[in-house]
Amino acid sequence: MDAAERLAREALQNSVDAAREGETPQVALRMHAYSGADLDRFWHGAGLDAFAARVGVLGLHSGNAFETKPETLRVLHVVDSGTTGLAGDPTSPSSKMRKLLMEIGGSQKVAEDKNSGGSYGFGKAVYSASSRVAVIFAYSRTHDASGQPLSVLMGCAYHREHEFDGQTTSGRAFFGRRIEEHGIPIRHDPFVGDEADELAAELNMSREEGDIGTTIAIVDCPLKMGDIKRGVERSWWPKIRRENFRVNITDEDGQRLHLRPLLDPELRPFIDALDVALGRSPEQSGKSRRKADFNKLDGKKIGQLGLFALADDQEVDEMSDQVDRRDTIALVRSPGMVVQYYRRGFPSHPPVVGVFLADDDIDDILRRSEPPEHDQWDSNADRLDPSSKESEIVQSVHARIWRELRTFQKFARPPEKSDGNRFLQLERELAKLFGPTGKREPIGGGKGETPVSLRPDVLIEQAADGLKVKGQVTIQLKEDHEGDLPVIVTMRLSSIDEGHRHLDPIALTASFNGADVEKVDEAEWRLRLSPGEKVDVEVESAVYEPDWTVDFVPRVKPLGVEGKA
Repeated sequence: MDAAERLAREALQNSVDAAREGETPQVALRMHAYSGADLDRFWHGAGLDAFAARVGVLGLHSGNAFETKPETLRVLHVVDSGTTGLAGDPTSPSSKMRKLLMEIGGSQKVAEDKNSGGSYGFGKAVYSASSRVAVIFAYSRTHDASGQPLSVLMGCAYHREHEFDGQTTSGRAFFGRRIEEHGIPIRHDPFVGDEADELAAELNMSREEGDIGTTIAIVDCPLKMGDIKRGVERSWWPKIRRENFRVNITDEDGQRLHLRPLLDPELRPFIDALDVALGRSPEQSGKSRRKADFNKLDGKKIGQLGLFALADDQEVDEMSDQVDRRDTIALVRSPGMVVQYYRRGFPSHPPVVGVFLADDDIDDILRRSEPPEHDQWDSNADRLDPSSKESEIVQSVHARIWRELRTFQKFARPPEKSDGNRFLQLERELAKLFGPTGKREPIGGGKGETPVSLRPDVLIEQAADGLKVKGQVTIQLKEDHEGDLPVIVTMRLSSIDEGHRHLDPIALTASFNGADVEKVDEAEWRLRLSPGEKVDVEVESAVYEPDWTVDFVPRVKPLGVEGKA
């Protein structure tokens, strides 16, 4: 797991954990690039000048912004809404602001909060680890104990212990109010109220009035937004699919990067398996998919497993960045993040992927079995209660998942055939891929192959306000065909739902590159092909919503001598 994916997991996990009851939070990850006067304003407002003089003893990686003030400073904002914000008395060690910025490690969050993902300390470490200068700011709008609106803001630097000007320092620096009281150790409190709001405006962290939630600013962030987008898709596709979880990602040029996990060939089989587990996809036991509801264990419901057999058994291209997910199960509990892509042993035939959705009855047990990184379910975790057989429950989850996968593979495996039959089947499959596009009744009676081939080559591209389909469809008449052949070409693009039912049509434009065509209706054209003639049709769709799943269906239909199909 790389740094971008770790940040995507932790940043979104913290926001999901802080969601208001009954709500799905919204999260935005926005990269800001400060230069010129904007950079000077942010640099001085954040108090970064103080670090430049001691940069050599801070323990930072080379190339950080404190070595030489850069022409452009990248600051990543993680903004959530629909959450409780960093609630609690900001002067108390138990407040969420102080836990976020000041606790190192620890598991109090796991012990206190149900349906949460990890510890405050680890979440904070991921934020600071994403800053080359190890500096972050947190600004939150929340409510105080009496329910009144409360704004809090604080910054923290996480440097190594060092000596400067003859004094030894812990390496921790705070952007907040220094509180000195007689007989009490010095402490640093967050700015609150109007002062916090004014400082947030100086740091470009303002929020709309009444927008309850938190903004984290990661200073000098080297991560690429495309890598963060990929990390969000790889870890959070269950929540995106199941709960319409909204995550907006914007790069430093202001371009929005749309999440499209359905377009990732590595994830698509898992999403199909998720639909099986959720009962959205028809079960075909012993064929291509299977749903398993596990029996109770010690009076507790376990969860649902959806399994999906892959269409082919090709080896993964080692030159690509695709991960081999064959015979892998995505482990998911209530927050909706993939805890682990779980595999045991070597892939078998046919290759299978699956999704396990843990039931709420065992969610707390699985949460306590996770390390601070929440990237596995460990039956030997220290937090599991041995008197309640919690370790046995975690072991049973793994064992049942694997037993179901192997059983499904056994029934999904096609029967062995003779070599002759195997080659015949191969010929049929190759004909589907590379041969003629369909069958027709030839003029004069009898059955035969259509003499026209159709080859689509289209892609989905980002547009200003969404996505669009763009590419080429090639139509060709066989060289040995006797005489010209009139054909009807149809090309339809529409959105589809989870059951692959066609919903809204999407407009398409088509350019036949000089061929003599007659437009019959919005998605249908008539033309005449000569033997061997090839026509390249350039197609482009109207812009559609980025969260739509679409289906592009081109067809070519030969016509008879009277111009009829």
